[in-house]
Amino acid sequence: MQKLHQKITETVKEYRQQEGLLIELTQEADFTKFYLELGYSSLFEYLSLGQGISAATVSNLIAVARKSVQIPDMKEAIASGEVGLAKLRKVSSVITSENKSEWIEKSKKLTCRELEKEVAKVSTYKPRRDFWQRINADYFRLSIDTTESFKALAERAQNVFCKKSQTNKTLTEVFEWALNEALTKHDPVMKAERAKAKMKSVTVKQSVTQDAGSTDKKRKSIPQHVLNQVVLRDEGRCIFQKNGRRCGHRRYLDIHHIKPVKDGGQNTVENLTTLCEMHHIYLHHRGEIEKSLVLIRNFRLEQGITQSN
Repeated sequence: MQKLHQKITETVKEYRQQEGLLIELTQEADFTKFYLELGYSSLFEYLSLGQGISAATVSNLIAVARKSVQIPDMKEAIASGEVGLAKLRKVSSVITSENKSEWIEKSKKLTCRELEKEVAKVSTYKPRRDFWQRINADYFRLSIDTTESFKALAERAQNVFCKKSQTNKTLTEVFEWALNEALTKHDPVMKAERAKAKMKSVTVKQSVTQDAGSTDKKRKSIPQHVLNQVVLRDEGRCIFQKNGRRCGHRRYLDIHHIKPVKDGGQNTVENLTTLCEMHHIYLHHRGEIEKSLVLIRNFRLEQGITQSN
């Protein structure tokens, strides 16, 4: 029994040392943003989808990695094997350079529940990241933190929908109805589909390349019928692709000119594409980013050689 206990203790220590290494690698990934080259639009997406780490663990990892940039003692505490990632995540909202010794010591001695109580005494609550958990082949469980005003809105919407349909409705049904209503009015893909159908019904012919012969290099607004076709073609998501993987981001999308306007690029369907903000920035500054990555790698290599000597 004693040997088993000792083996488990040693393995846990090794596991925490690996957590410390993972924090260091996460910090480097966060700084270099190399995951953009692989088609991921965020560090969270890269770690969760690309590496298969659970959403909860990724949230812990990123929070501690970023906080450890300010307070390296957190990473050292994990690397020493004395405290785990989950505990330091709990204190990341309250730990500072002035009180770091106190909170790291508490993380070592207290249980997770005791630590939560200590943090609750001094912290202002910050909502945690929403996440989906698969229950079976057909259902997910959605975990979100809400305010009183959101609760009131949800209950009001439930009352309205129940009255409208003359039957009781679950919150899932209410949210599905409300989201469909909102998307019908505001989703650019749905708007583009309606516009396309309308164009067919009235048989209005418009040239997609009406500006193709222009040599004016000043930026002009993109005609709505052209924008609609781009949105439909790209399915309302970032089209950046590398190593056979396409970015899945559907938020904060930009329209990108493949041939820049300053070089004579036109507002045509062929010259326009959809990118998320991060990949849009990446494409415009790819040369600078790649130079920075080379400098960082060379610096890391030199440091490794120096330390080995």
